[in-house]
Amino acid sequence: MDNAAPVEFKTSIGRVASLRYGLESAKLLIAVPGLSQDARSFDALASKLALDDRQVLAISPRGRGQSEVTPPGTYGWENHARDVAEIATQAGHPTFDLMGWSFGGAVAMKTASLLANRIRKLVLIDIVGKPDPSSLIPVAKGLERLGAVFPTREAYVELVFSSGVVAGFEGVWRPYLTGDLIPNDGGFTTRTNKEAVVEDAVYGGNQDIYALWPALTMPVLLVRAAREILPGMGYIVSDEDNKRFPAEVKSARVVNVDANHYNAGYHPDAVVAIKTFLGE
Repeated sequence: MDNAAPVEFKTSIGRVASLRYGLESAKLLIAVPGLSQDARSFDALASKLALDDRQVLAISPRGRGQSEVTPPGTYGWENHARDVAEIATQAGHPTFDLMGWSFGGAVAMKTASLLANRIRKLVLIDIVGKPDPSSLIPVAKGLERLGAVFPTREAYVELVFSSGVVAGFEGVWRPYLTGDLIPNDGGFTTRTNKEAVVEDAVYGGNQDIYALWPALTMPVLLVRAAREILPGMGYIVSDEDNKRFPAEVKSARVVNVDANHYNAGYHPDAVVAIKTFLGE
């Protein structure tokens, strides 16, 4: 994260922390992370996407990382989308590219439905419709770590590693996970606020994500995890949606990468596909 500069924004809802990769004067790509992740989860990807003429502004949605924990009722895709819009405006960019991973992709699609004319290109990392129900089991299990107290940082890292969801990408995840904790009760607990994440999860479960597809009139790239989230547990982007999305959203293309949901954006094929798409 040596090449990332911390930047804070004050939106109408609350304070949002972010990390800027690249030059402030360059064209803007805003990146929104997964449900319980913060801006640092884009470090491995954003550092490759930031060029002389492109900056990546990775945000920590409210309730995550260094961002403000705002009151109940202030979360949900639409509120986070309004944060994204205000951040782009405050950063001085009337138009911008937008990238979202998982929950962040749902926020990105909602942003597109609110201000499609401001988004030049949209990148969705392993999110587009309703996941296979079984694929949500590891996601829910992973949220149990939030608010728990761990005796050491390594105990936390090993708990995540033992689940198998980051297998093969431990080198990417270790620095993220070790920085995910703050001291608490003689041990360590996660920075991410559990109540914020739960509110966003419940909100998402009550939305019709397919209703957002018609607003996706800009060029769209879907990076889809071609491996199940865990063996035998299905996909976040189902086989059906993998075929249906580019058929119904004519501006979309899909690239399948040999990784699971948690690692799709780190796969070298994803990096190449995103770079190529944004550079066109």
